[in-house]
Amino acid sequence: MGGLPIHCCHPSLANDNLSSLAIAIELIRKLQRLPQRRLSYRFLFVPGTIGSIAWLAQNTEKTKNIKNGLVLSCLGDKGSFTYKKAREDFASINAIMAKILFDQPKARIWEFEPYGYDERQYCSPGFNLSVGCLMRSPNGTFPEYHTSADNLDFVTPCALEESLSILLDLITITENALYPVSTSPYGEPQLGKRGLYPLSPNISKADHTKNDILDQLCLLWVLNLADGKNSILDIAIRSKKSFRAILSAVELLQDADLLKLYSDKQPNAFST
Repeated sequence: MGGLPIHCCHPSLANDNLSSLAIAIELIRKLQRLPQRRLSYRFLFVPGTIGSIAWLAQNTEKTKNIKNGLVLSCLGDKGSFTYKKAREDFASINAIMAKILFDQPKARIWEFEPYGYDERQYCSPGFNLSVGCLMRSPNGTFPEYHTSADNLDFVTPCALEESLSILLDLITITENALYPVSTSPYGEPQLGKRGLYPLSPNISKADHTKNDILDQLCLLWVLNLADGKNSILDIAIRSKKSFRAILSAVELLQDADLLKLYSDKQPNAFST
């Protein structure tokens, strides 16, 4: 299960907090239209601090099912994206958000500190959940913050759309948290007879920017790292390719019966 707590503290302000509420509602609509989902998603619309503490107190057992979470706040202004890490450096949400924001202009990644929004509640030692915080301009860093100038003129449709796009990328990565295992691991398989070499840019199953076309190297990276120990995200990070390009390569190789996908690590996939 994934969790998306929405910071709700000043509901009369457009960026802090209506932007995050509006984006979360649109994300829910898009999730409802997905034909298939591997995971469930829980959206928490609760008052800041007291709301998250009360929910955690009443749902302690449910927190054991939460794989990742992201507090949403201040996502409608023109500022660059800012991600504040979960408490543990190795928390999986940190790796996901670092990959998503890698190509975002001037994106910032902040270390965790026990001050800010409700990530500090979800990351408290008794729960220690993999929950970070996504913002554009962080709280207190723009002059409109907590003033009547934080109105509908301050947020922009473009910023809202970009923020929603980041969250859709998060859903894509989360839904595809899978571990590929090669069915032909003893040397590089012959790709030509399977129609995968040479690879035309038009063969990609995903939409890519001009600098983000699925190329031959994506296939080779996936084949080489498909040992059951590396997730699709791990391969995207190691290869420095986009997640969607690597995912497209995985889909093509799976169609060619060169891969099997597992929901958990397969560390002994090739042991004899």
